[in-house]
Amino acid sequence: MTDVVTARLRRLACALLTAVLAGCAPPPTTRPQAAVTAGTALVLRVGGHAGTGTPPSRQFAAMLPLTLRLTDAWGQAKVGRLPQAITARDGAAVRDPVPGEVYFWPSNGMIAVYYDDLGQTVPDPGLVRLGVVSAGLDRLASAGGQVTVRFESRLEP
Repeated sequence: MTDVVTARLRRLACALLTAVLAGCAPPPTTRPQAAVTAGTALVLRVGGHAGTGTPPSRQFAAMLPLTLRLTDAWGQAKVGRLPQAITARDGAAVRDPVPGEVYFWPSNGMIAVYYDDLGQTVPDPGLVRLGVVSAGLDRLASAGGQVTVRFESRLEP
């Protein structure tokens, strides 16, 4: 039990640090901004099933809730186009994506939820990490070539 709690705390700390380093500030908008707090979780709904994860980046959280049609890419990720770009000012580029993590590709405006590691690296400019899926990733992986996913944020008790 302690190992599970420690792993979750590490993932949370990593997600928050990545968001800060990536310069994920809220985009200009008239829509109310979603706050990212330690008590906020990322929720992915695939069919009637929900997966949960760490807090999303501020810019991604500001877009939520969001429903996207994702397609399978290379047997390792589900990808789809975001309705608006996310900036990554002065952020560290991720070139070796990790299963269970959600990324944004600045070069093409796509979001990617990785579910497998085929040992491939991503060319420049790399990826921007948006969050982590810690439960329910298997449903997304087995959803087929195209799937509709609803991304939400939820306050944790």
